[in-house]
Amino acid sequence: MRSSAWIHLPARQRGAALLILLALIIPVLIYAVVAGLHRSAGDLARARDQKTYAALAQAKEALIAYAVTYMDDPTHANRVPGYLPCPDRGPGINAEGMAAGSGSCVSSLVSVMGRLPWKALGLDALTDGSRECLWYAVSGTYKNTPNGVSGSTTTSNMMNWDTNGQFTVVDSNGNTLAGSSADNQAVAVIFAPGSALAGQDRTTPAGWLAPTNLVPSCGGNYTAAAYLESGKDINNNIINNSTLVTPSSPPKVTDTSPFIAGTRSDTFNDQLVYITRADIWNAIKKRSDFNNYLRSLTRLAAECTAMYGQNNGNGYPNDKRLPWASNVSLSTTSVPTYAVNANYNDTNGVTAGRLSFKVNTSRGNTSNNISSSISDYGTNSAYIFTNSSYCSYTADQKIWYENWKDQLFYAVANKYNPNANDSPMDSCTGSTCLKVNGAGTYAAVVIFAGDKLTNAAGQVTQPRNTAANSDKGKIANYVEGSNPTSILADTGGDNYQAAAASSTFNDIVYAIDTGLAVKCFSASSGTMITVPGAAVAPPGDPAAYGACP
Repeated sequence: MRSSAWIHLPARQRGAALLILLALIIPVLIYAVVAGLHRSAGDLARARDQKTYAALAQAKEALIAYAVTYMDDPTHANRVPGYLPCPDRGPGINAEGMAAGSGSCVSSLVSVMGRLPWKALGLDALTDGSRECLWYAVSGTYKNTPNGVSGSTTTSNMMNWDTNGQFTVVDSNGNTLAGSSADNQAVAVIFAPGSALAGQDRTTPAGWLAPTNLVPSCGGNYTAAAYLESGKDINNNIINNSTLVTPSSPPKVTDTSPFIAGTRSDTFNDQLVYITRADIWNAIKKRSDFNNYLRSLTRLAAECTAMYGQNNGNGYPNDKRLPWASNVSLSTTSVPTYAVNANYNDTNGVTAGRLSFKVNTSRGNTSNNISSSISDYGTNSAYIFTNSSYCSYTADQKIWYENWKDQLFYAVANKYNPNANDSPMDSCTGSTCLKVNGAGTYAAVVIFAGDKLTNAAGQVTQPRNTAANSDKGKIANYVEGSNPTSILADTGGDNYQAAAASSTFNDIVYAIDTGLAVKCFSASSGTMITVPGAAVAPPGDPAAYGACP
């Protein structure tokens, strides 16, 4: 039989040993349980964060996709890419998950906040790790309604790759995440509100529970302060994520609202992502047809300008005079001036500058038969890029012109300007006609400025943000190579440059020859060639133009 010290211990000793054993085991068990609880809490927090990050990322991706494809929906107004939907502003304004419509998204150029319009984006209701639906602020310059070009300098807004956002984003450590310059301000901010904090009442108003106004997916209410909080930046400035800046009167593109990606605490738990101008336009530029639209826009402009020369009072082909240019700097006080069509007004004696839309002065010089009764935003004048007697734009083509016209530049040769004394049928000399790449004799050139160039650090080197400091009035902020010098020289006999796109040159150049045929630069041959098809035929579907070979 086995012998055991335990068995032979007296009962009192055995009890004492058991207590000692339990004293050793229980702390270990307690530690294991507590550690397990801490691990579970940490795992849950990480899971909530992962859900939040995924929802924010999905919302950002969907909004960018909306902007890229905006032009493809025939029900949309202003069919160019770039626009973002208005927020879901709640019962009485729109159905849950839908975007506020025209007349319900405040005024033009005024930023708006509400819930993410998930249904309008083709999504299910996106919620963060606390099961709260996402919130969303959209810049007044990028919301799809009300927006666009109008006859007023106070409400006009072009949608193109120079259109900036109206939001800045900072963190608690003093880092500017978006908005260190106007070029990289955010166009939209998406918020995950997190769980309700002290003082935040997210009760659903009783009236919303009626069947017609039921808010089943998100619940709660549409009071931004009940979901989003204030945080302090490194200088102890308070930034409130639930409010937007009070707009100017009239509203301006420079009405900028700040947001903070703060450190989470008992009084702040917002999480956010933002979308910049570059996010939108880098995605749009990946469209396979986008460059063709810009080329077709430039070709249309060149063709319509050439048509002008076929309709002068002395009769084509004896009289081929073309319009004057407009000044490069349209204003020194108001950025929206560049958005109004009629401000691209031909100026007597200006042979190089912006491409003119209104040509009353030229018409008077040449007795051109272009109609002077065409109404553009309620003003009758001789407008060249609209439904006139010889150059009829479709509604969609005119919308492209309206939103991209500030990118179009123009020069006319001395022998073809409206004040030319001798017949344009005579031979050109070096000083009376234009050249492209040092060769040829051309009556005019039309140049489309490419996107703003950047340096090796990704910083914009061609700012086009404000009229006040002449950003928009400096030709070198738009075109490259010899083109800025030639436009500034304005002699009517200058040399212009056409080349394949590169990191230092991205102008698109079309030329009008002395017979008024339109030509483009062929990268493969390095020469100007006649555009495929009828050179001065009435403009057709932009997709049919394609990239110039």
